[in-house]
Amino acid sequence: MRSLVVAVAAVVAVAAGCTNFPREDRVEDMRVLAIKTEPAEILYSPLFLTPANQRPPGFPLPTVDVNVEVYAFDPRGGHIKTLTEFCPAGVSDSSCRLYDPAEDIAAEPPAAHAELAQFLASHEESSDILETTTPVGRVLPATYTLSITPNVMDFIIPDADNGDPVPSIFPLLPRFVVQEKNTSVDKKDSTERAFKRIPMALDLTSPSLPPDVVQNLASALGITLCTAPIPDEEFLKQGRADCLLTRTPNQNPELLGFHFENQLDVTLLTPGTVTPDVAAVDIGAGSVLGVHPGDAFAVTPVFSATTVEKYQVVSFDIAASKVILLNRVEDIACNWYATRGDTGGDLTALQFGPSLGNVWTTPADAQPGERDSLVLVVLDQRGGTAVGEITVVYE
Repeated sequence: MRSLVVAVAAVVAVAAGCTNFPREDRVEDMRVLAIKTEPAEILYSPLFLTPANQRPPGFPLPTVDVNVEVYAFDPRGGHIKTLTEFCPAGVSDSSCRLYDPAEDIAAEPPAAHAELAQFLASHEESSDILETTTPVGRVLPATYTLSITPNVMDFIIPDADNGDPVPSIFPLLPRFVVQEKNTSVDKKDSTERAFKRIPMALDLTSPSLPPDVVQNLASALGITLCTAPIPDEEFLKQGRADCLLTRTPNQNPELLGFHFENQLDVTLLTPGTVTPDVAAVDIGAGSVLGVHPGDAFAVTPVFSATTVEKYQVVSFDIAASKVILLNRVEDIACNWYATRGDTGGDLTALQFGPSLGNVWTTPADAQPGERDSLVLVVLDQRGGTAVGEITVVYE
């Protein structure tokens, strides 16, 4: 286990490199627009708070396979080198450029060294962006899988000076880091480095433990476990909760596709978080359309009915000096990017307007046979990510 200090921080979906972009919503050179993990969140058993050699028998701990998908684009094309790696939560260098895991690995039990070295090793891929790549400029292949084994989880959870795991009601926030370099372009905008945090939270209601153990753990924290569901109207108030529900990990938003609006006034687009019972899914989340240069169209993302989740937050009331529970309902934010043309805004969120939809005006000077792509990155505030694209071919 690593000895580190875990800071409480917001989940960061993507942190871009230091390049100064002329327009945030315009993809003209190397850009990392999103990093998605499946699952979006990991819950770990309270058994991990007991040193490995002291855990009771009969309670096997799971291995969680995390699929990491990078959404990187460079419309210029070229030969791309992709580097991805895992960066523990306590590393002070946010880009993780300077992190050398050798010392941390050496501090772990010898039997875990080879496993941890493989887990922390950089993963490298080389590929070419072709003129026919869809969406335009997408870097492929873009996925790899890391396995969070019990030894890896022991490593991730911070230790006290005596080597015992440190319990925390707040999530750990390690990072998946990616670097994309276009070796065909000799410019400062040829490289982008980004990261995504994945929340790892203590599961106070773990089904892997006997009910009496879960009850004792909750009682020690001053928490009451729920014996019945909490009514929806209580969640909508988004206030204090009297009891803790069985914890479920956050899910990535499920983007089903897009609905075509019949007008271009962004203030009149379909309001709210749109689901199939509200508006039709007219095209999928990775569609190709034929359009004329200068055409404009309005689209609204359509989500599954379960995308907006109810959840609870375990927090701490400093004034009362006690653990408290808060009911919450997810907000969805939509970030829009295009290789050319103009979007009605690079961010749509219900905190700022009535709709999550947007208008894309394609460039009037596009030539027949050329292509452009509109990319939508959907984020919730708990690490969940979804991505959809619309590619147009000019006629």
